[in-house]
Amino acid sequence: MKQLRSFIKKEFIHILRDPRSLLILLVMPLLLVILPGYVIKNDVKDIRVAVIDRSRDEMTSQIIDRLASNSYFHLTDNLDNEEEALNKFKNNEIDLAVIFGPDFADRLLHTHDAEIQIIADGSEPNQATVRVTYAQQVIAQFQKELQQQAGLPAGMNIRIANRMLYNPQQRSEVNFVPGIIAMIILLICCMMTSVAIVRERETGTMEILLASPLPTIVIVLAKLVPYLVISLLDLAAILCISVFLMDIPMEGNLILYLAVSFIYILTALMLGLLISTVIKTQMTAMLISLLLIIPTIYLSGMVFDIASMPLPAQIVSNIVPAKWFILASRKIMIEGVEASYVMKELMILVAELIVFLLLAWKFFKTRLE
Repeated sequence: MKQLRSFIKKEFIHILRDPRSLLILLVMPLLLVILPGYVIKNDVKDIRVAVIDRSRDEMTSQIIDRLASNSYFHLTDNLDNEEEALNKFKNNEIDLAVIFGPDFADRLLHTHDAEIQIIADGSEPNQATVRVTYAQQVIAQFQKELQQQAGLPAGMNIRIANRMLYNPQQRSEVNFVPGIIAMIILLICCMMTSVAIVRERETGTMEILLASPLPTIVIVLAKLVPYLVISLLDLAAILCISVFLMDIPMEGNLILYLAVSFIYILTALMLGLLISTVIKTQMTAMLISLLLIIPTIYLSGMVFDIASMPLPAQIVSNIVPAKWFILASRKIMIEGVEASYVMKELMILVAELIVFLLLAWKFFKTRLE
């Protein structure tokens, strides 16, 4: 333990003496949180829709058929009540719920007034707005054609009541903060860890360390622990800024969120360690780590709806660790779900952590020989 503490101290001293490292590790994360993008627009498709039809008449059937035949929608479930719909939202199984009240056709024909409620997942406000708009257009077109065909009065009105779950104010920062946290952790853990280890090899000090009687695990831990500590400090700072300055909700269990974040940090560290075992120069390690930001932004669901992507991109997105961390973060922070609703994301992160660890260990031992 004394040897481990000495090497950890050495790593902290090296970090504190390097202004560029301090800028990347401490200043940039705060800027990326305070200055997120708010104006990104997305076109969405394959909108998963659940229907609650309490009327079950000809008109509601026609509207449901129009939604099902529209290329933007995919009808997944016919549910009995709103509680089932809420569980579907929490499990990320639907994007919209369309609810028809009782006696829909009767009200429309006799009182010329009927209501449809559309519920959307507001944790992704831009996408939720687009999805609701598409559904409104289908219903409005049905109303227009019904008036023309049946000769009904122009005053006939299908009222649409929209309800945004989890983020009723439709604040963009609520959507972006979990993604920004994922990107920051990737930068710190993956890029800085890979560069630090490659630097030791490039300057020749790694050979000295490997020739010492210290176990390999001590050398590796001494390299990883400082970035683990800094990532946790950055995470704490980001959460404080998000909750107290930007008023981002923490609806779920904070301990659960920290546990998921810790697993994601370890996964990013193992990815950085893996890069360091196959790369020979600091510049190459940095470039490869920076390239990982591209899939983090485009294939994680941070900005763009994954369901709207081509099928190959959707498949590739499943191996991006940030995708699963962002999904779990939104569920915990915004939806306030219990641990059972994020077990899938957590298990995938643990699996990727183990795979990266085994690959890094394999290549690291090969280089030692």
